[in-house]
Amino acid sequence: TYFRNAVHNSPPAKDYLQSRTLDFKQIEVGYNAGQFHHGARKTEEIINQALEVGLLIDKNLVARTGEKAYQPFGKWCIVFALRNKANEIVSLYFRSTLQDKEQRHFYLRDRQGLYPNYPPTSTKKLILTESIIDCVTLLQQPEIGSKYNLLALYGTNGFTEEHQQSIRALQQLEEIIFFLNGDEAGNKAVAKYAPM
Repeated sequence: TYFRNAVHNSPPAKDYLQSRTLDFKQIEVGYNAGQFHHGARKTEEIINQALEVGLLIDKNLVARTGEKAYQPFGKWCIVFALRNKANEIVSLYFRSTLQDKEQRHFYLRDRQGLYPNYPPTSTKKLILTESIIDCVTLLQQPEIGSKYNLLALYGTNGFTEEHQQSIRALQQLEEIIFFLNGDEAGNKAVAKYAPM
């Protein structure tokens, strides 16, 4: 909830989403300004939970106030929820709003869950996208969402066992469409995954 609310108050988040033609009013998206563990929200329980899942990193830092300080994971990133079979949020994906080509994609440790969720068992046509941003872009198109279910891979090497199990459970599946970049990596991934 904090991350979702932060989008409304963050010009950098809104600017980044607009640059990717993503409508934060239409999609479930958040922003990590790195402040979620401060102010009225700060409790020992929140700090410990954030450390446990990797949202905070303990680098033995001390703040100007003399209190222990933590480095937030995925600071200045757009945040998307990854969900389990029960549609519960079990992990997060962070996409940097900064223009650092080396540091753009971040997942919490022990990544699990799928985006936008597990496909319904009634799925007949499934589009597999290369990334979460590609997936959410297509989800914004009503004519696509009304005819297809979508599932984001985690890059060209990110067709995980969890993805494969969710697809095997689709008893009515008739067609899978690979919506990957038309570059060398995308073409190799399609050639690798299509026989599977």
